[in-house]
Amino acid sequence: MLRVLYIICFICCLSPFGAAGNTIQIDAAFRRTEIYNALTAQEPDTLPYLQLDFNLKNVTTTERTVYLSIINPTIDSIEVKTKNKIEILGDHINFKQHKIKHNNHVAVVSIAANSTEPVTLKIKKQWKYTNIRVMLSSQNAFIKTTNHDNFFLGIYFGIVFMFILLLICFYIFSKSKFFLIYLSINIFILLIVFQYSGVGFIYIWPNSIFIQNHITAFAVMGYLGTHYLFIRSFFSTQFKSNYSNVILNSLIYILLTFVILFLFQLINKPLVYQYSVLFVSFLNTLFVFYGLIILLLCFYSYNASKRREIIWVFIAATFHIFNWFVFINTEFAITKPINIIDNFKLVESNLFVPHIIFYTCMLEIFITSIFIGISYHQVLRQNTISTQRLDFLQKRNINTFVVGQEAEREKISSEIEHSITNDIQKIRQKIAAFSISSDERKIIPTVINEIDKTVEDIKNITNNYVAPDLQQMSLISIVTTATDKLFSQLSVQYVFHHIGEDFVLHPIANINLYRILQEISNNILKHAQAQNVTIFVTKDNKSLQMKITDDGVGFGDSITNSKGIGIMNIESRVSSLNGHFYILSNANKGAVMDLIFYLNDIS
Repeated sequence: MLRVLYIICFICCLSPFGAAGNTIQIDAAFRRTEIYNALTAQEPDTLPYLQLDFNLKNVTTTERTVYLSIINPTIDSIEVKTKNKIEILGDHINFKQHKIKHNNHVAVVSIAANSTEPVTLKIKKQWKYTNIRVMLSSQNAFIKTTNHDNFFLGIYFGIVFMFILLLICFYIFSKSKFFLIYLSINIFILLIVFQYSGVGFIYIWPNSIFIQNHITAFAVMGYLGTHYLFIRSFFSTQFKSNYSNVILNSLIYILLTFVILFLFQLINKPLVYQYSVLFVSFLNTLFVFYGLIILLLCFYSYNASKRREIIWVFIAATFHIFNWFVFINTEFAITKPINIIDNFKLVESNLFVPHIIFYTCMLEIFITSIFIGISYHQVLRQNTISTQRLDFLQKRNINTFVVGQEAEREKISSEIEHSITNDIQKIRQKIAAFSISSDERKIIPTVINEIDKTVEDIKNITNNYVAPDLQQMSLISIVTTATDKLFSQLSVQYVFHHIGEDFVLHPIANINLYRILQEISNNILKHAQAQNVTIFVTKDNKSLQMKITDDGVGFGDSITNSKGIGIMNIESRVSSLNGHFYILSNANKGAVMDLIFYLNDIS
């Protein structure tokens, strides 16, 4: 019997109302007491209204003011009834009509000296199982706790906004859609935190009850949609089997079911309230499957590709799954093991959102920022290498161009010296040998023939180094014109596949292609000793390919040992068009030269 009395006394001491049952004594040392907490209740209250009746007894000789906080900013209506007044609170009331501008619903109760004030608190519940906390605080304790909460929220939102700016900057720098989608995910999470911390109703939508009542469904559906886009965009590149489509399609069905549940909750709240246990159980089951699919995708894709980014996605997904389990239970408060996590606080707080969610969000931001920093460093390093490579190629191209210019000048000088100078010398000799006694009818025709030959040599030289008007020439005309000299001296066969008569490249590509083919023609005429040449040109939806084949002596090992100026000029011009140039040759077995260009770069 004595043991039973001890147990009863112990339970009474644990009661938030103290030994007096439903009477709370307010003395000079009173700071705060928890009147009701659904997270620690022995049995959940399933009635449509939560009604609390208690007395506030002031045992001091002065009037005392206490603050009654109902900690859940999404409650529709709250009635606070005291001896002299009835006060209506809730998020269906415009925020400007609230006497206390706070992120929770707060009522002020004044108690005269040495008197008792009866209080009746009636709260309309959204669900049969609803997480509600009722806290009674002195003025100093209320202000101190509010300052702590505001400071904590300020740190959290500051970190989140800095992280969002980081994602924006990294997206601008990298143009990666993964960071843009991840940015959208964090914005929707931020909207949910705005709603359930009360910050949104205070600062962002204080005059809109419609937004207050529908922002949760909008933010959750936006989060789920962007989350699916991220998963599909990220993991679709990891799979090559048909199982990937089955997995990704199953995610679509789960997300659509989530959306239907939230929309149904908005349309028919009474029915959802009646079957709230079934609703929450189904919601949690869907979420378990959703989380397991994402984690399995991470394991499978990492085994397939060993990409380090998948580790980051796995860590972020784990944090998100944990937070959603905690958050769902925060709203309904029906799973006791998770209730302990929801109720965990390092310091006194009146925030409805569990502290553990803030901590895991900030930990995720920290880990993600480290990953982004490492990736950013790698991108910078790759860009530095690419810049150095580009500088090297530019310098090589400039050197090749200068060397090519000098070589062209030497060619022109050599041809002028050997052809035109010799012709002029012959004309001079003929004219010098001219005399009245000579046969004028023999000398003058000879001089005229030499002059004609000189003019023809000048014409040939200029034709080699002065390109025709290439602006509007078709591709077929470019090929035939550039290889005209080759065609006039050898047996050349042209093969054009899928090349229309009117297919035109842009002017820069025309000029470069003309010079490339002209250089190849000169090399064949001077060095190949070929008799037959085939020029094969074809085009598909993405690329243009050219193959020039001859039956000459080939390059042998000379092409691998050293590249002449002509080959270097060809490579330089092909590179300027982002194309590719390949030579396949064996001694005495001819040569094959392949040119490949992407249509986006030349047309």
